[in-house]
Amino acid sequence: MKKIIILFTVLASITINVYSQTGADYYLPLCVGNYGTFDTPETGTYGGRKTVYHIKQTDIIGGQTCYLQEAYEIMDNQPSDTSIFQQFWLRKDEFGNILMVAVNMNGTGLVSDAIILPTPHKYIPNEYLTLGYTRSYVFGDETTYDTVLSVSETVGTYNNCILVRETSVSDSVNIIDQYYYAPHAGIVKMQRLYHRGDPQEYTATLTDILANDCNVGLKDIENENNISIYPNPANDIISLEINNSNNKDLTLDIYNILGKKVRTEKISNNQNQINVKDLNNGTYILEIKTNEWTKINKLIINR
Repeated sequence: MKKIIILFTVLASITINVYSQTGADYYLPLCVGNYGTFDTPETGTYGGRKTVYHIKQTDIIGGQTCYLQEAYEIMDNQPSDTSIFQQFWLRKDEFGNILMVAVNMNGTGLVSDAIILPTPHKYIPNEYLTLGYTRSYVFGDETTYDTVLSVSETVGTYNNCILVRETSVSDSVNIIDQYYYAPHAGIVKMQRLYHRGDPQEYTATLTDILANDCNVGLKDIENENNISIYPNPANDIISLEINNSNNKDLTLDIYNILGKKVRTEKISNNQNQINVKDLNNGTYILEIKTNEWTKINKLIINR
C-alpha cells in the first residue's frame, strides 16, 4: 500500500467561545443508516449524477466506536455503476468535534485495509462556528485550506447554515469547493467552483435525507415510548399508534426533506388516523414530541 503522510496545521489562531452548539450539531448524526442524497444536473463541464453519503456501519478503532461514512455516485448515463469514492471512519469527541479516525483508499470497507491516522483529524471542528476561521492540512502531496465564509447562510428552508470554502493546492490550485452545513442535517448543498485540468463547475442539492438522532433514540427507550406508523410507504392515510398512556400534550410535526415544516397538529395517546392526502410523493420526517421527549420517524408517501 502506498504510504501517505498526513499533517494538519491551523493557520489562524482564533479565540473560540463556549458554544451551546458544536461542530457535531452541523453534521449528519452519527447513527448507522443515516444518509443524505444529492442531485447534480448535467452541465457543460460536468455529467449529471446522484451522490449518496451513508453511515454504513460501526467498527472499533483504538478502543473507540467509530462510524464508517461511505460515499458513492450513480451517473445518469451509467445507473448500474455505484462507484465508491470515499470511506472515512468518524466519531464525535467529548467536546463535540467530529473526528476523522481512519481512511480506506481501496473502498473495501475493512478497517484492516484502512490508514489509521496517528492523531485523529478534526473533520468538522467546533471552530467552524466561527466566522473567518481558517486552517490547512496536508494529504499526500496536496495541501487543503478551509475557510469559514459565513455562519448565517440560508439553503432552501435551512437557516443559519455554515459555509466552508475548501481549496486544494499542490504546485498550484487544483480544486475549489464550497460546502453548506445545516443544523442537525449536515451537508445540504455542495458547489464546485474550479477544477484544474479537467474543468468542472456544478451545484449538488439535497434531495433526500434520513437524519435520526442517536440520543433521541436513547430517550425513547428510557421512557418506553413505543410508536408505530403504518402503512409506510403510505398513500392518503397513515395510522399512528403510541403505546404509553402516561403521555400528554402530544404534538406531531411533519417536515419535508428540505427541513420545511408542512404540518403541525395535536394527537392523542391512542391510535390516530392522519390524513396526508395533501402531501406530495416523497420522503418526510415525522417528529412526535411532548415536553419530556422527542421521537423522529421517516415517512415515505408513494401513490
